Amino acid sequence: MTAPASSCTHQAWRSGVTSAAFSARKQQALVVLLAQQLMETQFQRADRSGTDRLWQEAAALEIDPDRIVHLMYSGLDGSDRGSLMAADDAWIRLKANAPQRRWGLQQLHRRRLAQRPATALSPV
Repeated sequence: MTAPASSCTHQAWRSGVTSAAFSARKQQALVVLLAQQLMETQFQRADRSGTDRLWQEAAALEIDPDRIVHLMYSGLDGSDRGSLMAADDAWIRLKANAPQRRWGLQQLHRRRLAQRPATALSPV
């Protein structure tokens, strides 16, 4: 059975929400939820195994751990979702404007190859 043509599934353009914006908000909701759970598990209950499980979940979802750490140590109340979302928005804007560092092993390896002498030393 298909949805009628007037359903909200066919009118996404009317709400002005793109799929990219929806995905970004969905990921932000996951980040805030994980940060809240980690604040409770790590700071209030001091549950090491629970904390480890939550960090593994964040890694499985491929969420930048710095993003969560920023929320955890921002000094905000963990139960205030609005302020956590505002802090996350600020972190996203900061990261978008910051220059990317190029300290990967590939870049270091390429630099080493570029500095290799053109002639080989001959053993005498």
